[in-house]
Amino acid sequence: MKTTILRAIVAVSIAAAAVMAPTAANAYVDPVTVIATPSVIPAGGQTTFTTSRPALQGDEDILISITGTNANGVTLASVVQTNTSLRSKAVNGDLRVPVTFPQNARGRYDVTFTGARSGTVLRGSVTVTGSPSSPAKGGLAVTGFDASTSTGIWLAGTGLVVAGGAVVAGAAVRRRRRTTHR
Repeated sequence: MKTTILRAIVAVSIAAAAVMAPTAANAYVDPVTVIATPSVIPAGGQTTFTTSRPALQGDEDILISITGTNANGVTLASVVQTNTSLRSKAVNGDLRVPVTFPQNARGRYDVTFTGARSGTVLRGSVTVTGSPSSPAKGGLAVTGFDASTSTGIWLAGTGLVVAGGAVVAGAAVRRRRRTTHR
């Protein structure tokens, strides 16, 4: 009797899953993701906000609001605007907005994009590091590493070599003891 009831419950569960699976798959709508490229920039740097798929209507106007330290200094293209008057246009429903942050920008900035006709609201964020990118020394780009600041790396490497030598020496002593005790 118990196995008959158990089999009936399993059969009903499988039938329900088979009926509900297409409904659940059709009900899911992939959310549009706003991507900042790059997502971490230096002060005075630029990032471009894009969408993972079209989310706006054609070439509709986009109202942009930016929240963060010194957000009024943020610009689109090369025109200085306050954060309440930033506007751009969608390109075939896609978001593609380059944003330049001021030299005094710091921390996380939350950006809201609102479609003027559709009312679609998209959100993204970017992190601005505390200093502008390093200026070049002597007219040449700064590349490589500074040996004076790599002392810790040298000490750590030396420590690893010494530890490795101790392991090898210990293994050799252990091997000798085994061969002499036989």
